[in-house]
Amino acid sequence: MNSRPSAPALLAEVTRGPAVESRHFGHAVVVDPNGKVLFAAGDPEHPTYPRSSLKPLQALAGLSKRTDQAFRFTDAEIAVICASHAAEPRHREAVARILEKIQATEDDLRCGPHAVPHAPTRDALIREDRQPTPIYSNCSGKHSGMLALARVLEAPLHGYWEADHPVQREIQRVLAAACDTDLSRLQWGTDGCGVPTYLMPLRELALGFARLAAPDRLSESDAAAARRITAAMNAEPEMVRGEGGFDSVVMRAMPGVLVCKGGAEGCEAAGLLGSGIGIAVKVEDGSARPLAAVVLSLFQRFGALSGSVPEALLPLLRPVVHNTRGEEVGEVHACV
Repeated sequence: MNSRPSAPALLAEVTRGPAVESRHFGHAVVVDPNGKVLFAAGDPEHPTYPRSSLKPLQALAGLSKRTDQAFRFTDAEIAVICASHAAEPRHREAVARILEKIQATEDDLRCGPHAVPHAPTRDALIREDRQPTPIYSNCSGKHSGMLALARVLEAPLHGYWEADHPVQREIQRVLAAACDTDLSRLQWGTDGCGVPTYLMPLRELALGFARLAAPDRLSESDAAAARRITAAMNAEPEMVRGEGGFDSVVMRAMPGVLVCKGGAEGCEAAGLLGSGIGIAVKVEDGSARPLAAVVLSLFQRFGALSGSVPEALLPLLRPVVHNTRGEEVGEVHACV
């Protein structure tokens, strides 16, 4: 980690009428697949817990061991392994299919349930006086993928969330390969869903997505897995987040152009397919509010949004602030 960190940069401003009402500071970095920094705002070495932004790289550990072939995973099932899903029926059904294929049950999932963001699903639970179970967790796909990896490794299902379990060791190997992480210095905390979340410089997260998007520098098995993951996420973007979710909207609007994944506490990572440009953003205050505008502005800067902006992305490029009457009273705009 950098012993002299740079100060956070101004990433975005929120206006109300003619004045700036709020500002979001943080860090952003863009790298190529060799790790060369192409752009930085704030500190590219800022120690970051990627949280759910790490999910496609965690999935890489399983697919590099051919879990997709062993269990005949579909694109939808691979995408949900990389997802922070909204507990829509299609999301839960995909996770249930994975569990059936690997001969595991919902009881094997370490993740606890989240509050359900998908309104029809949430309302149905309330009407039926039921509480969400672990499969409703937005991380249940990731956990089912970890269980699949445990099966292929012939490791115990129990304990897959421990940092020294073979599943987590394989994820750590992927971090070293894709992100150039020094495993001798690796630190971790516990993620919201109960598995390790690994602390890394923001630049390493960007590098991991650069190599996910252009995997020629990875081993043959890792590269094949990366291509399978990015293809599945682009084929089934609604499985990655859900209706209206940033990652799903962007990949649907720009098919075959990029792969992106957000995480809790103001984190987002993306890789531009083909060029292998990796982008990572961390908002200091943990807010997700500025992420869409900041990330899309970086896409514009590095050619992913050349020409006209897809109509579906226009509201995300400069998100509007509304009052309770639905009137436009301000906007969020990127400053990077």
